[in-house]
Amino acid sequence: MEHTSLKALTCDPDYYTQTFHAFAQRSAKFQVLATWRDRVFSQMVDRLVERFSTQTTVTMLGIGSGSGEMDSQIAAKIRARFQAVRNVVLEPAARQLDMYRELIANGKEEFAGIDFDLRQETLESYRQKQKATGMHPKYHFISAIHSVYYLDDLKDTIQYLHDSLEEGGMLLVIVLSDTSGWWRLWQRYFLFLDTGKYNCRRNLRDAFTANAIPFTVVRQESGVDVTSCFDPESHEGNLLIDFIVHAHDFRGSVAPELYQEILDYMGSAECSERKDDGTVLLNNDWNAFIVQKGKGQI
Repeated sequence: MEHTSLKALTCDPDYYTQTFHAFAQRSAKFQVLATWRDRVFSQMVDRLVERFSTQTTVTMLGIGSGSGEMDSQIAAKIRARFQAVRNVVLEPAARQLDMYRELIANGKEEFAGIDFDLRQETLESYRQKQKATGMHPKYHFISAIHSVYYLDDLKDTIQYLHDSLEEGGMLLVIVLSDTSGWWRLWQRYFLFLDTGKYNCRRNLRDAFTANAIPFTVVRQESGVDVTSCFDPESHEGNLLIDFIVHAHDFRGSVAPELYQEILDYMGSAECSERKDDGTVLLNNDWNAFIVQKGKGQI
């Protein structure tokens, strides 16, 4: 397969946003994250309260925060325990930031006491600006939720993020599990990826270990309804498959035989569960890596 004929999904931020929200809707992404926030993240906030006065203005850094559905709720949960929160957000897609701003505007009471600093930039450009100015701000909490997949030097990035924490501060990084059906699909058809490297749980674990940073991993079961991908007339199905393979117009860019082969594998028991009603659920399990600076495993 000539992977060079594929256009990377990340090259078109507006289209990426469309595909992402099609995926989010069919995966109940934000509901799953909200449940996880209440079940696991509340314990992380307890850890912050143990280390910092509740009169502290907590500084947060969100990397690739998208349209803010999860990061804003994290900020609100921290704000409920502390005097105030300043949330710096790095997101390269302008459309995603517009949606984030709309979310904030519609939740003024919920987000009272939170100063959102939304920046259209990547982590790399943010680091370059720091290098140019000689400044390296510290944060009480840093999150990178499904946003480290494309990083070339994961070890260096993890060390940088750890260095950016206040002593006692916490880092949360979420990635796909390397036993999920989605990851199996990527591994089997590696050439269709729009980059030569794609990080998963194993890569992240190795990066933390190489930097001698203690961490805890929490696994979260998740699934995405990909039934519409098997309907050639479904616009939503096309959006979903493009997001899953991270390529623009994947159906129209590869040979029909290969497209069907990939679709068949995605729908197989290796990757998905088929319900009695015909629904196909792609295994989308993910892992949360949790670090508290100056602490061992949590």
